[in-house]
Order: sequence, then C-alpha cells, then structure tokens
Amino acid sequence: MEDKVVELEAENKKSKAFVDGWKGRMAETCVLLKQVQEPGARGSYLKDSEKAEMYRLHKKDPEVYNVERLAKDYRIMRQRVHAILWLKELEEEEEKKLGRKLDDSVELLLDTFPEFFISHDREFHVASLPYKPDFKVMPEGWDGITKDLDEVHYEISKKEDDMLYREFVEKMNFNKMKMAGGVKVHKNSRRRPSAGWTFTVEKMGPKGKRGGGGGWKFASMPDGSTRPLNEMEKMYATRESPRRRRRILP
Repeated sequence: MEDKVVELEAENKKSKAFVDGWKGRMAETCVLLKQVQEPGARGSYLKDSEKAEMYRLHKKDPEVYNVERLAKDYRIMRQRVHAILWLKELEEEEEKKLGRKLDDSVELLLDTFPEFFISHDREFHVASLPYKPDFKVMPEGWDGITKDLDEVHYEISKKEDDMLYREFVEKMNFNKMKMAGGVKVHKNSRRRPSAGWTFTVEKMGPKGKRGGGGGWKFASMPDGSTRPLNEMEKMYATRESPRRRRRILP
C-alpha cells in the first residue's frame, strides 16, 4: 500500500510539473511559429556585455574575429556587427577625451533584467517573392526534376543580403568620413578655390559606352593636367552610380 502511495505522489509531482511548465512551452511554441511565419524577424535586443565582448575580441585579433565570424557566432546580421563595432569605438574615444567611463546605468539595467525584453535568437534577410504562376517551356529530354522552391528562395535571399550588405558598408564608410570632417558640408567649403576647380571626367570606351562598357574616370586639374581618382573621389563616383535593380525590402 505504501509503495502505491509513493508511486501516486511521484505521478502527481510529474503531472504538476507538466502543468506548471505549460506556459513556458506555449511561449516556446509561439516563438517557433513566428520563426516559421516570419523567418527573417529581427532580434530586438542584444546585451551590452555581449557587444563589449564582440568589440574586445575584434580589437584583440581583427583577422580572426572579423565581421563574418562575429555575425556567425552571435547569430546577428553583418550590418549590425559593423554598427556595434563602430559604436563601441566611438564610446572608447569619448571616454579617453573625458578621462572617465560613460554612464552605463541603462545598459546595466537591461543586462540585469533581460526577461523584460525579447532576447535575440537569429536574424537574417528573407527575400519577398511575388506569388504568381511561373510557367516555363522545358527543353526536350527534360527528366522532370525541378529545383526545390526553398532552395531557390534561399539563394535569392542570400544574393539580396549580399547586395544590401555592400550598400550598407559603402554608406557607413561615407558617414564615417563625414563625421571625421573628410566630407565638406559647409557652404564656405564649396567656394571656388583660388587655383580653380578640379573636375571629374569620364572618358568613353571604344564602343562609346560608360563604366563597364569600357570607359573610365579621371580627375582634370586646373592647370590642364590629369591624374587618377583618389579614394575620396572613387567613393563619390560609386555613390553617384545608379543601381539598376528592383527595390529590396529589408
């Protein structure tokens, strides 16, 4: 009789633990369903201590702990890694100027009570594809095998993500030079120099085409001489080049 009572009490404990854990399992299920419905949903919160560790590792060995490695280890997008590293670099420079640490009370609060915030899981770009029939005339002798739709979707998403990443890096480098004073934004800096203007000239290629069609750009100096474009001028030329592609939704 006592064995039956002990067995019954053990069963009751297991049942109570199962019932008490129901809320947690429902929350996990909701997260999984959201990832299925919205696989590219962005992570909303990353601890400041994790950001500081990312910057420490990158500063210690940038070749090993590069952007690709950190994005993979912390399961976030490469664009976010760039932003975090730049932010931590600015914070470090500001602390050196002030001679003391910056106020991090808000970051400590967020790190101490992470349950109030949605922690990051994984984030990646997912292409938005039009849902319409795609009829094709297959060649003679076709074996009837088509590419998996999920595989095609992944390849398109990867291609779009690489394009968005390249554009993000270009814009971020421009903003860095702008903050450093390399990009002239004041009206006085745009006045005509005493020696005259330097113009960017694009020479047509052998087929009368620009850019990839055979043309190239160079700088024409006020004294009539020419020289290749410097890094700043190349950046401006890249920013002015049109991007002939459809709009990509992030």
